[in-house]
Amino acid sequence: SAIAARVAHPGRQVVLLLGDGAIGFNGMDFDTLVRHQLPVVAIVGNNGIWGLEKHPMQAIYGYDVAADLQPGLRYDDVVKALGGAGETVSSPKELGPALDRACAAGVPYLVNVLTDPAIAYPRSSNLA
Repeated sequence: SAIAARVAHPGRQVVLLLGDGAIGFNGMDFDTLVRHQLPVVAIVGNNGIWGLEKHPMQAIYGYDVAADLQPGLRYDDVVKALGGAGETVSSPKELGPALDRACAAGVPYLVNVLTDPAIAYPRSSNLA
């Protein structure tokens, strides 16, 4: 986990990549990161859907069930409320500067990257 990586390597930058579905399961880890002053940068790909479920259901059945999340949810605001920092970006040109700010912040920081829900990301046979 990002918490363990930061504790094990306090002098190294830890970056966590996850989707909006995953942050729904472990977003409260930011409370721990803030309380223990563990600066970790999280990059959330926020497409507002359960992409690993929605796209295959549509391809196989022609429809999907219970695969939508809340589009544009401000996960960065959740992290701010917990005492961290963050921001939302919606274009590729904003991402680099946002990551620079995140890495320089010295606090837990979430970069909420809004992405297109229509894009089906490549799948791999090694996904568990």
